Amino acid sequence: MAAKYITIAREIKRRILSQQYPASAPLPDQFALAAEFNTSRMTIQQAMRQLIVEGLVYTRQGQGTFIRKNFLQLSRWDLPGSDYFGATKTWENVGEVTSKIVRFDLRFASEKEQASLLVGPDEPVYDFVRLRLLEGEPVSLEFTLMPVNLVPGLNRSHLESSVFRYVQDDLALKIMGSYRIVRALKPCEEDKQYLNCDETDPVLEVEQVIYLEDGTPLEYAHCHYRYDHGGVIVVNHG
Repeated sequence: MAAKYITIAREIKRRILSQQYPASAPLPDQFALAAEFNTSRMTIQQAMRQLIVEGLVYTRQGQGTFIRKNFLQLSRWDLPGSDYFGATKTWENVGEVTSKIVRFDLRFASEKEQASLLVGPDEPVYDFVRLRLLEGEPVSLEFTLMPVNLVPGLNRSHLESSVFRYVQDDLALKIMGSYRIVRALKPCEEDKQYLNCDETDPVLEVEQVIYLEDGTPLEYAHCHYRYDHGGVIVVNHG
């Protein structure tokens, strides 16, 4: 289960995307939201901070919290740099997310992979590649490693739907953070085949480690996006 403030932030985001909250007016105040969601004002403040980090809203001292005017103009392909919920949850308000399994193996990790996942040389990992599609259109190609001992019983249905949902709902593991490096690459053969990239098309790669709440690495992945189907939103509130 996700933390309560995350669940509330997702619901408020859904309402913003569906224009249930008008862009010209402030959002309901924290006391009203706390009463509606049957929670504390502190939890609502955490939810609002999450939405601020994602670039959806901003605050005005003494006036309230407002929807950013340019939010609905952002590309549907873009994802917040702080996001670590997986493609299914990230784009659930945009359209149907589906997955095609390109490869699934069980093997031992290389030295770099061991360091990223904090596993030993004799501990097996899942090694799988998935093509993620949004409304049937290729969005990303994900090369993922996960320790078998952390995610027992991973099967085809999980890979074709949502691995993170299985991790959080069935295995009751709490995902709490990520470390990411973003770079531009030339397309590999699999990018050309599954993302329909030309030889000269640049590819956006997000190399990431996803962590559980106790700091244990859950996933080490390289996610590839077409140059015109990927962007990372970074919001500075300095």
